[in-house]
Amino acid sequence: MNQKPVTRSPEKDPLSVQIGSAARKARITLRLSQEEAAERVGVATEVYGRWERGDLRPSTPTLIKLSKALGTSVDTLIGLAGERKATTPEITEPTPDPMPREFRRLRRTLRTMDKLQLATFTRMAAVLVTHKRRRQGSRRKAQAAAT
Repeated sequence: MNQKPVTRSPEKDPLSVQIGSAARKARITLRLSQEEAAERVGVATEVYGRWERGDLRPSTPTLIKLSKALGTSVDTLIGLAGERKATTPEITEPTPDPMPREFRRLRRTLRTMDKLQLATFTRMAAVLVTHKRRRQGSRRKAQAAAT
C-alpha cells in the first residue's frame, strides 16, 4: 500500500488564539467592525483580522494599544482576568468615540484618495455647505415675512 503522507497545518499558538478571541468579543461588544477596530489601534485591517483568527500575535506595545482601543484590560486579552485578585480595580467602560460611524467611514475613504480626488471632494463639500446655508437663509427670510 502506498499512502500519501498526511500534511498538517501548523497549530496555532494558544496565546494568539486567546488574544484573538478576547479581542473579537470586546470588538463586538463595542459594535465595531474589524476595520474600525484596526483604525483605532492604528494597524491595517488585514493585520487586525489575523489577530482575531489567532494567526498573528501583537507585540507588547501593540497589545497595550489594542486593550485601550477596545476598552478592556491586557489581562482580559491574554486570559488572566479570572486569575486576578478581587482587590484589583476593574477597568471602567471605554468612553464612546465621539465621531459617528459615518464620519469614521468617510475619513477612511478620504485617506485612500489621490490629490485630484481629494481636491474635487473638497470643492464639492464646499458647494454643498454653501447651498445649505443659502437654503437656511431663504427659509428664515420666508418665515420672517410670514410673521
